Amino acid sequence: MIKYWQSMQDYKYFLTESKSHFDSSERNRLHTELWEPWQKLRLFDTDKAMEFLLPFYSNTGRPAMNQPQILRSFILFFLLFSDGLTKLSLTLWVDRLKHDRVLAALIGCAPDSLPPLGSYFDFMDRLWTAPPTDLYARDKLLPASWNSKKPDKPNGKKQKAQETKPKITEAIEKRLMDGKDIPFNFEGRLQRFFYLVAVLPSMECGLIPMEHLTVSGDGTAVHTHACPRGHHRVGAPDNLRHFPDPDASWGWDSDLDKFYFGYTLFQLSCYNSELRTDIPLLLRFTSARRHDSVNFLVAFHELEKHMPAVPIENMCLDSAMDNYPTYRLLKKREIRAFIDLNDKCGRPKTIPDVITIDKDGTPLCQEKLRMKPNGYDSSSGYLMWRCPYGKEHCSKCKNSCTDSKYGRVVKTRPEWDIRLYTDVPRGTDTYKKIYNQRTAAERINNRILNDYGLHRMFIHTKEHYSFMTTMIGICIHLDARYKQQVQAAA
Repeated sequence: MIKYWQSMQDYKYFLTESKSHFDSSERNRLHTELWEPWQKLRLFDTDKAMEFLLPFYSNTGRPAMNQPQILRSFILFFLLFSDGLTKLSLTLWVDRLKHDRVLAALIGCAPDSLPPLGSYFDFMDRLWTAPPTDLYARDKLLPASWNSKKPDKPNGKKQKAQETKPKITEAIEKRLMDGKDIPFNFEGRLQRFFYLVAVLPSMECGLIPMEHLTVSGDGTAVHTHACPRGHHRVGAPDNLRHFPDPDASWGWDSDLDKFYFGYTLFQLSCYNSELRTDIPLLLRFTSARRHDSVNFLVAFHELEKHMPAVPIENMCLDSAMDNYPTYRLLKKREIRAFIDLNDKCGRPKTIPDVITIDKDGTPLCQEKLRMKPNGYDSSSGYLMWRCPYGKEHCSKCKNSCTDSKYGRVVKTRPEWDIRLYTDVPRGTDTYKKIYNQRTAAERINNRILNDYGLHRMFIHTKEHYSFMTTMIGICIHLDARYKQQVQAAA
């Protein structure tokens, strides 16, 4: 059970009292190098987390203490690291708090009542839903061949490895279309927690629009520092080894064009054009060998399940997610798809042979020029395309393909191919403007891995990676809220 929860009101009172005992140098630190982290902590309402966390603690036994302080400590730890003010080690951080009463006060504790390191790991375990037998998998002995198999190397540079399970996207699509759940969502608590303390408050303050929301998705490789071969333990059989990170696997890093050992971080995010800032919506870790086409479908399901209040109008994805199950699912949910085309896909058989098309489905005139979108005929259900020269075709075109002063017109039907003929025609200014927001996902990945140092953390297991990434995601939201507050005050 939780014995005492320090409310935000109590926290502010405690900090005010603590400041009265600071000397001049400590006050100066608080109003200089620690000013921004302090203000961001003030924007983080830990009271929203209390009701969510209570069910995960027993009503009997030894009471848990300092839960909001632990939460603030994680947030302050990453905020200070992003500013270059602390080392990227949780152990060193907990030890530093004992000798720095300013930092201790910022998390809401006196130096003599700080939570120990073990309480931090206990807090992580509470937000992980894997079976109890898997919570401490790092102590298990596993076959020596546990992580030996690598995926097939893709053909060509900057290409992602192929999915090892054929037709898996179709199977997931059918499951979601039938309204069924996807099991083994061990990150479910973390995702709901993130929604409650980060996404929902950002929606309430206007950072995430409630209308015409464009969401972007992207995956990135996360390299673990654990040894993929494991270690032999004295007294253990030769065919069994200890793996410090048994959840990690081999994958292909398309950016570096090499194999790596670790995970795939897949996230959904949005872009605030007024503040020019990127905001994460959902974070999930998966096997490094899992293809992004699968990762997106699962992440999208989890977003619908845990964050029902997030209104999505447009979905922007890269070519790894260019597959019919994704288009069909988004169409069913009435979400407009903006997905980069995969060049490996050939011409659909459903398009009449009399129509010559470009690789993205745009009809070509007899001069092999791309025709221009010309609206939608609701009465017949056709997309209209006209001569690229328009009314000047007679004077500019060498080929007299029509006697019409208007120029030649070609009609296509959206149902001929759902991926080529999207709700917003490819190549239009509207399509390009919306699709450009997809870079938000790439920038979020860069902030998580580099600015907040996830790539440099010596942590193991999917549980710890997921938790730390969730804390970083909260920090990115606080960065955006602080920026919003500063601009409003200017």
